[in-house]
Amino acid sequence: MSERPRVLSVRMTDSLAADLAVLQRGGLDASAVVRHAVRIVAQGQRTAERLAAAETGRRRPAALTIPTGALYAPRPPYDGPEQGV
Repeated sequence: MSERPRVLSVRMTDSLAADLAVLQRGGLDASAVVRHAVRIVAQGQRTAERLAAAETGRRRPAALTIPTGALYAPRPPYDGPEQGV
């Protein structure tokens, strides 16, 4: 693997901006809240992998899945660039 990048670029969407605003209420800047959020998800993934490894025959999770369906309204059908993707 090559040297890690010093800067990470993420496409800014209205929903990401709104989520960042919520997380920044504690006084952190955008970079700090992104690092914090990634750290939380990574810790959950590590825990899931460790638990799977401890249980013989249990499949290692490909990615951490957190049931969040109740947090979000149904998404409209994809309409391309209008969604800022």
